[in-house]
Amino acid sequence: MTRVKRLRLLPLALVPAVILGLAACSGSGSSDPSASATSAPSSTPTPITSCPKPGKASDSVKATGSVGGSAAPKVTFDKGLTADPPQATRVVKGSGASLSKGDFVQVAYTAYSAKDAKNLVTVGFDQGNPQVLSVGGTGFGAILSCAKVGDRVAVVGQAAALGFNTTGSIVVVADVVEQTPTKSTGTPKDQDPKLPTVKDAANGEPTITIPDTAAPTKTTAEVIKQGDGDTIKDGDTALVQYKGVLYKGGKEFDSSWSKGSPTTFTISNSGLIPGFVKGLVGQKVGSQVMIVVTPEDGYGATPPEGSGVPANATLVFVVDLLAKG
Repeated sequence: MTRVKRLRLLPLALVPAVILGLAACSGSGSSDPSASATSAPSSTPTPITSCPKPGKASDSVKATGSVGGSAAPKVTFDKGLTADPPQATRVVKGSGASLSKGDFVQVAYTAYSAKDAKNLVTVGFDQGNPQVLSVGGTGFGAILSCAKVGDRVAVVGQAAALGFNTTGSIVVVADVVEQTPTKSTGTPKDQDPKLPTVKDAANGEPTITIPDTAAPTKTTAEVIKQGDGDTIKDGDTALVQYKGVLYKGGKEFDSSWSKGSPTTFTISNSGLIPGFVKGLVGQKVGSQVMIVVTPEDGYGATPPEGSGVPANATLVFVVDLLAKG
């Protein structure tokens, strides 16, 4: 495929899957195939719509080791724990920012079958990067809405109620590592007036002004704000905000800002137009990058039906790189 995909946030998954959208910058966590069991639970679990309270089950879970450290915590609990509705206990109380619905946060976690204490998955710690999750709503997001950065939370409940793709009761120990911004935090750079220029609103949404000059004849990327995070490599996943407009006339044809939420892309030619990949590979997290994409590196003569992109159009994207998977 050669078109930019609109991707969504993934739910927490016990078997890490190809990222379809920053549910997340999912880590390369270890997992067991049995975690994807599909047998039906004996009863419908109570859905989480607000912060679960601590209880006897979650209070009994012990976890040692540094929060967000390079090694997963040592977790101990009595086999056979269960809780419906789920219970959540702050094992370590963080001193960072409180989280609200609509925020994004990086979470390292390890999950176990409550029945036999078998590890099902570890994401983050020594198993790749933490996962970027949205705060609020149902499932694990509801738990995060009453958390702070730096918290370690022990959770006991039915997997389906917690948003995991397995069945039965599970125990999760999750570290709230870092809040992820929803706009670029990089240092502003001088902009080339011969290229489209970018000015951000207070919330970070860019306004793109097309110059009265011919479009570049090759795909061109310009750093508008320089970040200092990890470097994006081919094949990485990244949580981004983006806006795409036509070079001719400046009409918007796609935008995460208009949809109300950041999204995730796998930065690879297998799922994105080549110009998008060329413009982002080598850039640093925290940066805002403007990319002028030639028709050859864009949709060419056959843009997707209903995309609003004419044939052989030069495109302009402004991309905020928020986190790397």
